[in-house]
Amino acid sequence: MRNMRFPMTRPSVKDWGMKLYRFRYSPYARKVQALLDWLGLQYEAVEVPYADRNELATLTGGYIYVPVLVTESGAVIKESRDICEHLAQGRGASLVPAPWEGPIWAYHDFVDGPLEDALFRIGSPAVQQAWPTPGERALYTLVKERKFGAGCVEAWLRERDVLVARARKLLAPSLRTLTQRPFLFGDAPTVADAALLGNCLMLQEADPSLLPSLAPELVAFVERASAYRLA
Repeated sequence: MRNMRFPMTRPSVKDWGMKLYRFRYSPYARKVQALLDWLGLQYEAVEVPYADRNELATLTGGYIYVPVLVTESGAVIKESRDICEHLAQGRGASLVPAPWEGPIWAYHDFVDGPLEDALFRIGSPAVQQAWPTPGERALYTLVKERKFGAGCVEAWLRERDVLVARARKLLAPSLRTLTQRPFLFGDAPTVADAALLGNCLMLQEADPSLLPSLAPELVAFVERASAYRLA
């Protein structure tokens, strides 16, 4: 992976190599980044300033969410699932091995849905405080409150014990699996593991104490998954 940078200028065709536009707190972006790393692909991770998405909007024609992947040919792929499907072709087919395509994608969607809904609420109060500027913190709060209601971030902090219990219940079958094998579907990771890893990394970025307190078993999983490279 190349060095990260903060985008400030309009991208041009000549600048295109493989680029991943991300927030480091985004579980969806971290999921895609895990797949890129496992496949050994060379790319530039572009950390998008939370309050300045001009380059991203210019690149995509107005879409301002992450992740966005620019391929080596200059194609722009939005939405994390679409990016995962793109990467799971050719050499990446091992990330969704037959005959497990159905269960793997189903688990991926479970993580991106109900599990992420619980985990991001646990991490959000710490993420809110981690943005470096008052404007970014205020914007983050505004975005969450427009979707979930006034005072939602503070409420999630007060309700952390309830949210942790909910997340542990959702994670329990996965944790039992990971005590018996290194990854969810065997000895090598799949897009299912990438989805789980992305959420774990989000919690670690928000507050390093969150993941061990939620599920200590996932700390070892993160270490294994982060070190993996496709042979």
